[in-house]
Amino acid sequence: MPGNPKVRQDVAMLEDIDSDIVLSMFEVGKSKADICRELGIGRRGLDKWIDENDYEPIITRARVEAASLLASQTLEIADSIDDDNPSKPMHRIRTRQWLAERWDAKTYGAKQAAVTVNIGNLRLDALRQLEVVEDLSTGET
Repeated sequence: MPGNPKVRQDVAMLEDIDSDIVLSMFEVGKSKADICRELGIGRRGLDKWIDENDYEPIITRARVEAASLLASQTLEIADSIDDDNPSKPMHRIRTRQWLAERWDAKTYGAKQAAVTVNIGNLRLDALRQLEVVEDLSTGET
């Protein structure tokens, strides 16, 4: 029988587990590698199970939930830094700034100037400049 027996075995094991258990692992912010390690399966088996059951949209929504959870945990961690630590205020500020940039990039995101470079125009400008310099060196206009 063609194929990878390990992948088939992993998919069969995942089929025996309640899918909510696996999907909730994504919701709490675990990576695919962590989930595979915890369940004792391979990455290819997990990916095949996700594809076969069309769980990708569900996992995407679960990761959005996980992002909110992780963001709130960063606030808790920044706020729980020991008061004797002189960098505590800076950590708290940077954490909040990072969250604001991610949650409202339009208002708080880093602004970048749009720069357009046209090589053709640069070449023509350089040739025009060269012609002016040559004319000045010969005294001709």
